[in-house]
Amino acid sequence: MQKTVTIYSVMVLILLQIFIQPSAGYAQTLLNGPQKIVIDTKRDRLLVSNANSGDIIQIDNRGNQTFFIKGADFIDGMEIVGDTVYGVCSNRKIKAYSLVTRKLVADITFTGSSANYLSSVASDSSGHLFISCPLLNEIYKMDIKNLSYSVFARGKELNKPNGILFEKERNRIVVIDDSPNSKIHAIDLADSLVTTLLTTTFNSPDGIIRDKFGNYYVGGYYLSGIYRIDSALNNVVELFFKGTTMVYPTYDEKSHSILVTHYDANTWERIALSNFSITLRNHKTSKL
Repeated sequence: MQKTVTIYSVMVLILLQIFIQPSAGYAQTLLNGPQKIVIDTKRDRLLVSNANSGDIIQIDNRGNQTFFIKGADFIDGMEIVGDTVYGVCSNRKIKAYSLVTRKLVADITFTGSSANYLSSVASDSSGHLFISCPLLNEIYKMDIKNLSYSVFARGKELNKPNGILFEKERNRIVVIDDSPNSKIHAIDLADSLVTTLLTTTFNSPDGIIRDKFGNYYVGGYYLSGIYRIDSALNNVVELFFKGTTMVYPTYDEKSHSILVTHYDANTWERIALSNFSITLRNHKTSKL
């Protein structure tokens, strides 16, 4: 009888894992060192880049995973512009695939040593991509139409720039350093002027996003979770959401939530912001 009860109990636990786990963190099967999530609104799906395999995985609105493109070489940041997804690849490449046909539509190599890897990518509203190169302290600007590029910002207080956020109303990009005591910078799109907005004690963060209320969120492989910074960049919420190896956060305005990947666990998660009551806590920062 005890054996029968034990087997029955195990079966119940398995069923609970199958049906309950996806709503909490989504059961994963195809992710392999997941990095960045982007939202393909037109087709109601998510796309995820994978550092270890280069595959692009698509996730439908029920959490089901399938391959979008195997071996796409998307190993880091991604960005969707229109019906095209752009991604950071190995050997200082940016590639682009059609979201409709899945065909490769662009393959650009940035000159320089492959050791000086590219990292994050963001787009403005005028047909340009901005790509970070942490080791050279450079931000590149690429014209999507003719695929030409140039150095948009170099040095000027930057210290391993990584995550990039476009702020249309201020005509600037916001960049976070992938370094100890990381700084958050604003770079004016009109003249490339770099201004330091905030100095933190974050240890090598990766990504920065902003919600519809103007609040900022920071994630990173070496951080203890997702941090929130108020819209005025005056205070930091320490450990807004606790977790490990969450490289790049993505904001979903439609559901007012944050999407994150757990690199080491090969999982992803949706954090509903409406579920949290925010309390500002002391955190060592300096606003410059």
